[in-house]
Amino acid sequence: MAARSRRSSQKRSPRNEGRLPRNAAPIAVTITHIGGRGDGVGTVRYTHNYQEAEHSVFVPAALPGENIIAQPLSISKQGIKARILELNNTAPSRQTPQCNAFPACGGCSFQHWTPAEIEAWKYQLLITHLERVHVKAASIRPPLTSPAKSRRRASFHIKRLADTAVVGFHERMGTHIIDPDGCTIIDPRLASIKTALAEFAMAHLPIGTTLEAQANLLAKEDGAPHTGLCLYLQNKAAQPLWTAELQRALCAWAPTQQLARLSIDDHGSPLTLYAPTQPRIKFGTIDVTPPPGAFLQATEHGEHSLQQAVAEILAGHRYIADLFAGCGTLSLPLIDQLSGLLAVESDIAALAALKAGVDASGHGSRLITQDRNLFDVPLLPEELAKTTGVILDPPRSGALAQCQQLGHADIATIAMVSCNPASFARDAACLTAAGFALDWVQPVDQFSYSNHLELVGAFSR
Repeated sequence: MAARSRRSSQKRSPRNEGRLPRNAAPIAVTITHIGGRGDGVGTVRYTHNYQEAEHSVFVPAALPGENIIAQPLSISKQGIKARILELNNTAPSRQTPQCNAFPACGGCSFQHWTPAEIEAWKYQLLITHLERVHVKAASIRPPLTSPAKSRRRASFHIKRLADTAVVGFHERMGTHIIDPDGCTIIDPRLASIKTALAEFAMAHLPIGTTLEAQANLLAKEDGAPHTGLCLYLQNKAAQPLWTAELQRALCAWAPTQQLARLSIDDHGSPLTLYAPTQPRIKFGTIDVTPPPGAFLQATEHGEHSLQQAVAEILAGHRYIADLFAGCGTLSLPLIDQLSGLLAVESDIAALAALKAGVDASGHGSRLITQDRNLFDVPLLPEELAKTTGVILDPPRSGALAQCQQLGHADIATIAMVSCNPASFARDAACLTAAGFALDWVQPVDQFSYSNHLELVGAFSR
């Protein structure tokens, strides 16, 4: 990435817009509810720029019913962001956080809230979004929640300082790196590699180096000498980093950590330095070698829950389309029942991994792949002429343009997977307006202490 110009570097960061003075007077606020991002929300009369008005106040780690004294940090059209100074009373549902990095760490929003209350809040969040767009689900199933310490992928931020190296996660709404001691979310093997990365950075990285490490735990094969851990290191600075000496150090370090694969970014593309065997993950009966840094579902439990829900929705279908297919997580477990699978994805490396896995299994004649940006160029009804069922698994922004085309297509069934209840509800409204019914929704919670929620919706004509 080219260095920014002098003029652009002097612009104020959006993160600093509306920042209030450090000595801004504290405010007293009663928390009435939890907002969509997981903050406690209340309202106050507040004077800013000599104008008094009523503002919403967003306070991390605050719960409904609590009266707090808060330090205002910034103000915008949405309201005031603040942090707790004094907690005058505690809600009955408050619990002691299990992680010492809460609430500073951006990974969790709800370490201070009981799991039953978190589940109820997420359940109601889904219902609220559906009601806003007048969509009625015939059934909303009980949530399926992944167990503690089961997160198998993580993005670690690495900073080499003068006298130490820090590896961890960004702070909430900031870029400072928080190193949690005893994270209750990630798999212990990821916690171990986090420590090893700090030691390597201290020994080999130049002072001032910033890296991002994408870590994926693949399923371990019986008898394999490695843990199935793939690392992809990306240099976040403009200056070149990967000298021959540093690459040799990485190659010597990787086997000491029993890595399945170690890759670095090379002019924006992955370059694999170490892979003693071909790293693989199994989707149904298909072995796939995902590309470095590939998107995988956050937990094995969550992946299996989504796969089972999709398989239930598309039972009996012989020709399906997998839109936003990735590496084939959701469609490949169905390959044995299919006569045809159309997999569409804009990530060329992920699509190639999907195709290679299917070809190696002997099912290549059943698969058609298409590299396509479905946001800008959605599949048209005539391109889905053979298709009776669709898997739709878009990013957080949803797939409104594609849903509009699906509404005109001769499709009987859609399994829509979403990680955002708001865009899910919007897209569901588009489909139901076109004649689909939302038969049921299965919430899948892979992010227990965050405000995120995965969903599978069963749509039928």
